[in-house]
Amino acid sequence: MKTEIYQIKFYKVLLLTFFLCLTISCEDTLKEEPPSVISLEEITEENLDALLIGVYEPLTRSRGRIWETQFLLAQTLMEESSRNTGGRGRLAEYDFLGGASGYQAGWPTLYNAVGRANILLQNLETNDIISEDLKNRAIGEASFVRAVVYYTLVRGWGSVPLRLVPVNDSDNTGQPLESVENIYAQIINDLMVAENSLDLTTSNPGRATSGAAKVMLADVYLTQGNFQAARDKAIEVIDEASTYGYALLDSYPEIFSPTAPTHAEDVFSLKFSQNVGLGNFIPTYFAPAQPNTLANEAGIAARGLAFAAADGDSPLIANWDDNDLRKSWNLYSSVVVNGETVELESLPPETEFLYGKYRDPGAVEETAAGNDFFLYRYADALLIFAEAENQVNGPTAEAYEAVNQIRRRAYGVDQGTPDAAVDFPEGLSQSEFDDLIFQERGYEFMAEAKRWFDMVRTGRWETIIPAANKPLPTQLTWELPNSELQNNPALND
Repeated sequence: MKTEIYQIKFYKVLLLTFFLCLTISCEDTLKEEPPSVISLEEITEENLDALLIGVYEPLTRSRGRIWETQFLLAQTLMEESSRNTGGRGRLAEYDFLGGASGYQAGWPTLYNAVGRANILLQNLETNDIISEDLKNRAIGEASFVRAVVYYTLVRGWGSVPLRLVPVNDSDNTGQPLESVENIYAQIINDLMVAENSLDLTTSNPGRATSGAAKVMLADVYLTQGNFQAARDKAIEVIDEASTYGYALLDSYPEIFSPTAPTHAEDVFSLKFSQNVGLGNFIPTYFAPAQPNTLANEAGIAARGLAFAAADGDSPLIANWDDNDLRKSWNLYSSVVVNGETVELESLPPETEFLYGKYRDPGAVEETAAGNDFFLYRYADALLIFAEAENQVNGPTAEAYEAVNQIRRRAYGVDQGTPDAAVDFPEGLSQSEFDDLIFQERGYEFMAEAKRWFDMVRTGRWETIIPAANKPLPTQLTWELPNSELQNNPALND
């Protein structure tokens, strides 16, 4: 099913090149070549959807080096429980200067998405061909993508150039670094536009909705420490979950199915297919590498590189209840081949597990795994609310219920029925509840590019990282790419 859907989308993206000719060179990562054939008159209701797909496309580009490959790998290595198995070890030790810099390859692709969004937004402002309804929806989608990109950039790199209008050769004098405060203000503004412009639901998996904008807004507010706003925005989604079509799935592994186009827990995800060249590379990065046929024989990935492994003695994992069904899905030390259990070999010192969240037994090639990458799930809304509600009002019954739904799913019991054996214990103090929420996020979102950002925004990195026997980082943001420093004249003033 996903193969057919994304084959159609692939042809639409090919069509897009006739309308939107945007490239970003390695030599000048902030310069977009002006579109040669797009004009105010030529954006019509017939080609608008293809143009919008083109705005999303850089985020889901196979081997595009963002979430789908190096970025998610980097974020996983930066979880305190992770160790490396190859040349990326210095990144796992928070050496952003001397460590592997594969994450930097995502920089031009991110700005490629910004450039496409900016051109479409500028052209839509004065377009009088498209109906107001379609125009507003398109503005909402482009604004949402731009917000996603800048939220990624500001948390990963800190101050970055804030490009809000198209760039061409004639006016490319570079762009200075913008303050983190101003970048967040723009992110919030874009998300508010999206929230008010987009439909509640979509029939096109992977496209933004009003609900997705609300959940992301709640996350941004949480990162800023604006707990009241985070709480209020998250509860808007929870109270109207059925309207948005959101719910927790019954099974945790089912969330990460490589064949499901979407499901009720999917708030916003980057879509990949089982077509060669259009799939997700992450299963290959995480799958066992020795022997080289093991990943395929075990039905995990087409092949394995095992670039990250987990330390079972790190506190997060050591304290993880074996009865929590998420543990055996996220981590494994053996696989089954032809009915026989095979123990993993050649794991690095101090590690016992590989990461198992992303698996596709049907992938015919390493770039053909169908696993989507979830930027936001309904579980995000629940855990954001639980954390923010506790910060504002203490551990209320509503905060307990939000997190306990996720806990019950994790233990295979009915989500709506209280269960003292798995629910958070009653009588927790505000700080105790907050600590358990942080731990719960570590289990629920393992290897989903959230843990490092959670450690930074809460300040827990200073205690959690040493407790896991890893060196403290000397900085909390990545280095700007050398290509950007060399080719953006505004950074050399």
